Amino acid sequence: MRDHATDRQPATVIHDENNQAAYLLAGKWGLRQDALSLYNMRGDLLAEVSQLSLGLLPKFALYVNHQKVGVVGKSLGFVREVVYIRGLNWVIVGNALTNHYRVFKGSHQVFAMEPAAETGASFLAITINHPQDEPLAILVACVLNHWAKRPDPQPLRRKFKWRPQAEPGLSMGTTLRDCHWQKLH
Repeated sequence: MRDHATDRQPATVIHDENNQAAYLLAGKWGLRQDALSLYNMRGDLLAEVSQLSLGLLPKFALYVNHQKVGVVGKSLGFVREVVYIRGLNWVIVGNALTNHYRVFKGSHQVFAMEPAAETGASFLAITINHPQDEPLAILVACVLNHWAKRPDPQPLRRKFKWRPQAEPGLSMGTTLRDCHWQKLH
């Protein structure tokens, strides 16, 4: 899966382990209620992730057949993160600095994600244990990869300055960049 975080493509084709087109990822995020949608190659909607909130700890809802099946929100983890996806009962364990994640339901691994070694971290390898989990796993991987992005290597204290009084006409907002993928497995 290739990361196209800075591309402005309307859709991205996701390939399987045999380099065959398997899914189409379309949409955007950055504003509340923006969504990424995952389609099969026949054009059937398989799953969606919709942004519920903005800010430092954004939340996303996961949908299958237009029914909400889970909610994932960023936590204040340090190097190693543990995130719970309510509704799916999935637990994400990983490291945002290295983009290595494992996702479990109970004691069973749902999927694992890591940078593909031969690509210099341009591609991510996702190993999904059951085909029925592929749509949601791909969308969760997209959210995780987005959270791992470091657009500015400067520490936050250099990025934001304390202003004791608000200036007229200024507001602070968060914009998320598009997350696009190209290769699966």
